[in-house]
Amino acid sequence: MVTFNDVLRERDVDPSRVKLLRHTVKGKQILELWRADRALVEGYQRRQKIGFFDGVSHAACFLVSRAGDTVFGGLYRVDGWAPAVPDDLDPLTGDPHHGFRAIFDLDAERDFAPYEDRLVVEWFRAGKHPGWWQWAHKNPKPIAEIATQRERPFPSWLEFASPVDELDLLPRTWREVLRSTSGVYLLTDAAGKHYVGSAKGGDGLLGRWEAYRGGRFGGNVGLRGAAGPFTVSVLQTFDQGASEQTVERVESLWKEKLGARVVGYNRN
Repeated sequence: MVTFNDVLRERDVDPSRVKLLRHTVKGKQILELWRADRALVEGYQRRQKIGFFDGVSHAACFLVSRAGDTVFGGLYRVDGWAPAVPDDLDPLTGDPHHGFRAIFDLDAERDFAPYEDRLVVEWFRAGKHPGWWQWAHKNPKPIAEIATQRERPFPSWLEFASPVDELDLLPRTWREVLRSTSGVYLLTDAAGKHYVGSAKGGDGLLGRWEAYRGGRFGGNVGLRGAAGPFTVSVLQTFDQGASEQTVERVESLWKEKLGARVVGYNRN
């Protein structure tokens, strides 16, 4: 059985001086956040209680994926700390630290970069919850796989759906597909009620959906009373050469098929 400690020793890092950190934040997709804005998650990781890294040479960052996997996000050398200012806020949650936190200097070890977003460990053993941090030498983590996690293939249009407020967390290639595609979409609110709309030109579906972030109604009067946050899916796509009239005609047909004017939010 190969463990993460074997990877550390192979690169002359002593597991007895390494803390393993498994990050998960309620209501947030932490791995997707790290992929989209690594500096933001690093700022979150740097803020710990004073003394948290005493006797520690390195912090091993792990992030929980949508599927619950524990994915390696880098090994960081601990190079000192400074007290957080009294009004310092957590970068991810916006919560105050009440003056008991330190901001640590954590520098990524580039020798471990090839494992980032690829190496997956088994964090939980024998059904026990070991906590969000552990000493590496006391808790050898079996390596479950080393594979490319980053760019999952874009699903079929039938399978695709996403919360509007998580569009910026989608893989880069997915966003490019959505930006370059025109089509008719289905917007669903928290109560399960629908709105049928269309995206024509510009930044495609992605650009249109940005207008619904944070429960905003995107200029659609019928959505003023909707209960965000919204989820989007795709009903039909079009070739780039399709006219606006064609898209609007198909949009109207979908409204009729789904009864969007009767039981949904569509007004026209």
